Amino acid sequence: MEAGPWGDVLTLQAMKLGIAGLVIHGCVRDANLIIELGFPVFCRGLSIKGTAKNQPGKVNTPITVGDVVINPGDIIVGDRDGLVVVAQSDVDEVIANSIAREEKEVGQRRAIEQGAFTADLLGLSDTLRCHGLV
Repeated sequence: MEAGPWGDVLTLQAMKLGIAGLVIHGCVRDANLIIELGFPVFCRGLSIKGTAKNQPGKVNTPITVGDVVINPGDIIVGDRDGLVVVAQSDVDEVIANSIAREEKEVGQRRAIEQGAFTADLLGLSDTLRCHGLV
């Protein structure tokens, strides 16, 4: 967290190579330039201090970011809300579950617009009644 090994120069190179984004368990520099370039970055923070690039790296080995192990071939999906790691073997199931959840939430939004209460939609009404909260 004391320095940012990634900045606009590495971003430009990554984009030139077709890399879609960066997940780093540390800081980056040059945030405004990276944002202007439209390059998605998920990091722990920002640091103006640069680093030397003289440590060897590894390719196709498991890594840990936070408390999540990421294996070679895993799919990383991210948006403004955060990241998820999906094992390649689980992709079809995760996509099906995601579509089902989106469809369910579309129905919930429609029901709310028509006057339904989230407590009913989420099956919480009996629990709330049991505790004397409704």
